[in-house]
Amino acid sequence: MNAPDALPAGQVAALRHDLRTPVNHIVGYCELLLEEAADDMDDRRRAPLRAALEAARDVLVQIEAALPATGNTVTPSAIEALRVRMSGPHDRILAAMEVLHPAGTATPPTGFGADVAKVRHATGRLLAVQRPAALASAAPTPVPVPTASAESSAEGTARGRILVVDDVAENRDVLLRHLVRQGYEVASAGDGATALAMTHASSFDLMLLDVRMPGIDGKEVLTRIKQDPATRDLPVVMISAADELETIAGCIEAGADDFLPKPFDPVLLRARVSASVEKKRLRDMEVDYLRQVDRVVEAAVAVEQGRYLPGGLTEVGRRDDAIGRLARVFDAMAAGVKAREERLSSQVNTLRLEIDEAKRATAETAGGELDAGTLLPGARFGDRYTIIRVVGRGGMGTVYKAHDRELAEDIAIKLLRPETMRGDPTMVERFKREIRLARRISHTNVVRTHDFGEADGAYYVTMEYVEGITLRDLIDLRGTLSPAATLGIARQLAASLAVAHEQGVIHRDIKPQNMLLDAAGVLKVMDFGIATLADHTSTITQSGMVVGTPAYMSPEQLLAETVDARSDLYAAGVVLYECLTGALPHEALNPISLIAKVLHQVPRSPHERNAEVPVLLSSLVMRLLSREATDRPDSAAALGELLAQLD
Repeated sequence: MNAPDALPAGQVAALRHDLRTPVNHIVGYCELLLEEAADDMDDRRRAPLRAALEAARDVLVQIEAALPATGNTVTPSAIEALRVRMSGPHDRILAAMEVLHPAGTATPPTGFGADVAKVRHATGRLLAVQRPAALASAAPTPVPVPTASAESSAEGTARGRILVVDDVAENRDVLLRHLVRQGYEVASAGDGATALAMTHASSFDLMLLDVRMPGIDGKEVLTRIKQDPATRDLPVVMISAADELETIAGCIEAGADDFLPKPFDPVLLRARVSASVEKKRLRDMEVDYLRQVDRVVEAAVAVEQGRYLPGGLTEVGRRDDAIGRLARVFDAMAAGVKAREERLSSQVNTLRLEIDEAKRATAETAGGELDAGTLLPGARFGDRYTIIRVVGRGGMGTVYKAHDRELAEDIAIKLLRPETMRGDPTMVERFKREIRLARRISHTNVVRTHDFGEADGAYYVTMEYVEGITLRDLIDLRGTLSPAATLGIARQLAASLAVAHEQGVIHRDIKPQNMLLDAAGVLKVMDFGIATLADHTSTITQSGMVVGTPAYMSPEQLLAETVDARSDLYAAGVVLYECLTGALPHEALNPISLIAKVLHQVPRSPHERNAEVPVLLSSLVMRLLSREATDRPDSAAALGELLAQLD
């Protein structure tokens, strides 16, 4: 229960703070002088300083007992009793200072003498406790404190930059001198507003911040620092004689990294400062690392958008860590990608020029006489489509350009020959399944399949319409294509096969007739899904030259063995061989002879037949034509990588 004349808790806290503050000065300066005495081994100074330190700690014990941080029963008589108990240690401190530097010295004290004077002055403030009401409002008479250079440091700036913020000059001086001796670069501020301005004008590794200051107090300074993105990573250690639990908890909740009560132990100060500066160093490294990661991410986006310039990560690549290694690898890869894209652009441009030359060299024809049953321009099909013209014919049917009246756009319709759907009652269902798979393929180099249906007694497939020329026509018109144009076709063909194979769709009928080239040189592969039907219905006749699909079949297809994605790669090899040489790798008068040649003969390489074909490109084509599927590239994606490396 509180005594009737007990002082308010706030006044007790103020008394506690104002008495601990001069004790902090006494302890701080004595510790500094002891460190200096240790340097010059001056025993005459050590003994008085140690005596003063012991007396100051006795005073601190008396303050803790009489003015507990959580107590509310302090009376004026208890404070008077405290004053009496402190008088003994007070006198011992003054006696020690008299030994060190007599008070009657005529000249103003400097250096060691000035520090002794500061201890003497702080000691005199202890007995002001006899008037508690006046103590709460009176300001102590300041002692001039020499201003230390903010950039002074015994060991340069290697250990870090520290900002000391305290409205009492002696507090700043003690901290500054301790820190400079430890090798830190130190700056100081006497109020909160100045401290905030300094944190925005310069970079610091740690702030040592007093709690009670006029104007903007320490807790408000702390709050603003932690709320500002520019300074929130700055570690802040609160140093204050106000060590009540409520004050400490409030500072920690506001974001303080630590709290050090005054008077502080120099060893503890050194440890906490060192830990906080190291924490800031590690945080700076983390922030810088994440910043460099962002630069690599931005570079990846730039590559995706086609605007990355090789060498853009040179600065990040100088780092000797994981992100530096990643930057170096990424930059090299990006440079390679850009070079590949430039090569592909050049190859496609060459292809486009050769397409233009072929069109100019030969007048376009209507494709010969019309077969019986051919739909005429303007005819209606299925109550939805208007026929525009015949685009081409193949073993499975006729392809028309038509207008879809419901969607108001031009499409391609392939009318399947009636005989292709006969003789197998499961054919239609199997064909529907393949079309469903094919519709999942969406790629620039694939003709999009729309629908499968039956109308007017005929089965049909609708597809994306592409205005262009088939590779078959281009080869027939030009005889051979240049290596650059062939590579432009090959890389686009590999890309189309890669996306189809990822969806589980094997074409089975890659040939020049199923490959369209538009005016820009963009390749479009047709008949994904439809080719399965061709695989089931195609036959090899016993007489005459083998033409069409069988000439592009892989050995495993010709032998009716299981096929996989590598069968499409064999057919791609045949197509590229024909582009480069104008001939098929194997030609025969009948199917049996064809199979025998495929199984037992190695064709002449493209380079042997055409010296303009680069050896590396010729070798890759021959690898695609390998008898064993295991000797071909593992996938269309792998083929694309190999092609991208060729000029």
